[in-house]
Amino acid sequence: MVINMTWGNKQTVKTEQAPSKKYDTDYYRDLFKNRRAQSVPLRVSAVGKENTAKTGLLVDMFKNALTDLHGKDGVKKQITIIDVDNSAKATIDHIYPDLNIQVLPLHDEFDESIFNDDNTINYVALVDKMNYYINLYAEEVNENPEAHGAIIIDGCSTFLKWCEHAMTGVLLRRGVIKEEGDSFNQKEWRTRNQLFRDVISRVHGLPIPCAGFTFHLKDVSNYVDNGNGGKVLMKIGERPEWEKGTMRYFSQQIFLTRYSKKGDDGAGVKKDNKLADDQWVVRANIEEMKGRNMEYVGTTHEVLSVSDSKVVWKGLPMLKWGAEK
Repeated sequence: MVINMTWGNKQTVKTEQAPSKKYDTDYYRDLFKNRRAQSVPLRVSAVGKENTAKTGLLVDMFKNALTDLHGKDGVKKQITIIDVDNSAKATIDHIYPDLNIQVLPLHDEFDESIFNDDNTINYVALVDKMNYYINLYAEEVNENPEAHGAIIIDGCSTFLKWCEHAMTGVLLRRGVIKEEGDSFNQKEWRTRNQLFRDVISRVHGLPIPCAGFTFHLKDVSNYVDNGNGGKVLMKIGERPEWEKGTMRYFSQQIFLTRYSKKGDDGAGVKKDNKLADDQWVVRANIEEMKGRNMEYVGTTHEVLSVSDSKVVWKGLPMLKWGAEK
C-alpha cells in the first residue's frame, strides 16, 4: 500500500512497494534457478508475554545460517533485527556479543521524521520507515546475498498497533471520521490489515534462509456467571496480538510461557509447584510446523531455566537452521 499524506503539517515519504526497474527474462531465469537451489527457508513466529526469550530463541535458531552450510564455509553472514519495541539491543549485546547482529530501532528519539510538529508520534511516518528499511534490506540482499543470513521483526504486535494508528490518520484525511474515536464501517479495517500484511509478506518472501517475527500474547476476558445470578469479568484465555490472516506466513509457530513455583498472573507467569522456590523456566509449545519437523507439533520443551542466579540455556536444537541436514 502506498501512503502519501500530510500528517501534523509534515509530508511523509512515499513508500514504493512495486519495483521501479524493468526485469528481463534472463533475470527471472537466474532467480528461478537460484531459488530452486536454496534449502527450505525458516519462517518462524515466536509468541509470548514479556520476558519469555522470544528474540533470544529466534537468534539461537538462526545463528547457524551466519556460516553458509552449502559449500562456502567461512562466509560470515549477518542477522538483522528491526527493533519495534526498542528492547532487542540490550538482550543481544548481553547474550550474543560475538555474533554479527545488526539492530535497527524504528522508534528513534533522534529521528525527527517520526514526530509531528507538536512532538507527538507520526504513525504514518513510522509505517513508512518500516517499509523503507525493508526496501533497503532487500536491495542489500540482492546486491550481496552472501552477507545476509536472517532478519527478525521484533515487536510485530506493536507494529500492528502502529498500523491501526496510521489507519486512523488515513480515515481522518479521507473524511470517513471527523476525530479519533469516531466509529466507522468494519470494512475500513482493511487499511490497517493491508499495511500490516504488506510488511509481513514482503519479509516472508525475501531470498534469505531465515526470517523471524515476535508477537505478544494478550489476555482474553469475558463475563461469566458469579454463582449469585450476576456476571463478573474474568480472564478466559490468551491469544496472539496479530491480524488473523498473518498465520499463513509462518512455517513454524512457537508459543513461549514463563513458569515459577508461585506464578504471577499480572506478569504472565504461570504456576508450577514442581519448581524450586528460586527457580523459573521458559517452556516452548510447538503449535505449527510446515514442511519439516512435523513430529514436534503439540510438544513442549524447556528452553531456559534460571535458578540461584544461574542461567541454563537449552533452546530448541532440533529446530535450528541446518539441524535437518
